[in-house]
Amino acid sequence: MQRDLLKQVQNLFENTYGTHAHSADVRRFFSPGRINLIGEHIDYCGGLVFPAAIQFGTVIIAQPNELGTIRVVSVNESGKVEFNPADALQRSTPAHWGDYVKGVFLEYSKIDVDFPGLDVAVGGDIPGGGLSSSASLEVGIAVLIEAFTGYASSDDKFANRQALSWLAQRAENKFVGVNCGIMDQGAIALGKKDHAMLMDCSDLSINYFAVELGDCSLLIVNSCKQRRLGESAYNERCEEVAQALSILQPVFGIDALCELPIGLMNDALGCIEDPILRRRVRHVVSEHDRVSQAASRLSSADIKGFGKLLDESHLSLQQDYEVTGHELDTLISLAQAQPGVLGARMMGAGFGGCGLVLIQTSDIEQFTEVVGIAYRAEIGYDAEFYPAEIGPGAQEIMSTINDR
Repeated sequence: MQRDLLKQVQNLFENTYGTHAHSADVRRFFSPGRINLIGEHIDYCGGLVFPAAIQFGTVIIAQPNELGTIRVVSVNESGKVEFNPADALQRSTPAHWGDYVKGVFLEYSKIDVDFPGLDVAVGGDIPGGGLSSSASLEVGIAVLIEAFTGYASSDDKFANRQALSWLAQRAENKFVGVNCGIMDQGAIALGKKDHAMLMDCSDLSINYFAVELGDCSLLIVNSCKQRRLGESAYNERCEEVAQALSILQPVFGIDALCELPIGLMNDALGCIEDPILRRRVRHVVSEHDRVSQAASRLSSADIKGFGKLLDESHLSLQQDYEVTGHELDTLISLAQAQPGVLGARMMGAGFGGCGLVLIQTSDIEQFTEVVGIAYRAEIGYDAEFYPAEIGPGAQEIMSTINDR
């Protein structure tokens, strides 16, 4: 977590609500963003993915009020979101960032959680797209609600965080209207410092793998092309794979595309006439196989082999799933051509946003200079570069910033 972000949110909180952040009833939370090492666009196909929580994320500061309403302000957005969680909440038209907050409160109200009125300030520093800023906010709000209400679905912390993840996903699916899978919420709620999560998206079971890259580092590269999931082809891809599953399910007896073994992929493709659906299935099945390979190669310290899988993943997302676009393809192509780079690929939903680069640490400075110049020459604006540090999942934090 960045201390500057905590200070910004603390100042906004104090200026908005007139309460000093050191007051006894004020509580603070940090909800990270996430990277996905590999396994893109398969979380909603019942597959294994390989995410990790990172140092960028969302700071939330809150205190009870006596108004019975929820009031939320943001460092990143203008205006104030205010609502009574007991009302019949409606999604905003046009879409609004406050919908992510409302959606989470609505899901907890469905399980009869009683809320106090709350004054809330939030702020995020997650760069670009593809690192799950929306899920970071959703999970952070869910952690806040459980902290202030004492609600827990289970005495087992891991099981409770699994349930919290599913709830946050429902908020985005049903209230916000984005058909995301469970990976983002699960990674943010269940993250572990210095570990990636081999996550089964069918049930949120997780095996943790230490990320030990030796003299290499993970670098986030931001294309700086903005996009909104609701305006992209994300939902269209969800519909396409559902259509493909309806064709293959009676033939292979599968309940999700990722249940199809890689060895049966050609047989499956022979059952599908539509060339677009064939390409979508080829990506999902091959990407799912790459996830298992990646975990194996990381655990055996085959960093070069892991990097090769990143390159293969991007090619599949570009050609078979068609979710990259000129900006991301330019950025990743430039990255792959640089000295010290072992692999690179887009992350997240695509259509803009960020990519991930595996690079020799000693080459990062030269990389950012050369790729930055070339990207601007081709695209017309700057890319951004951030080293990725793998941190813990969403949690309440005790620290405040004392300097005024």
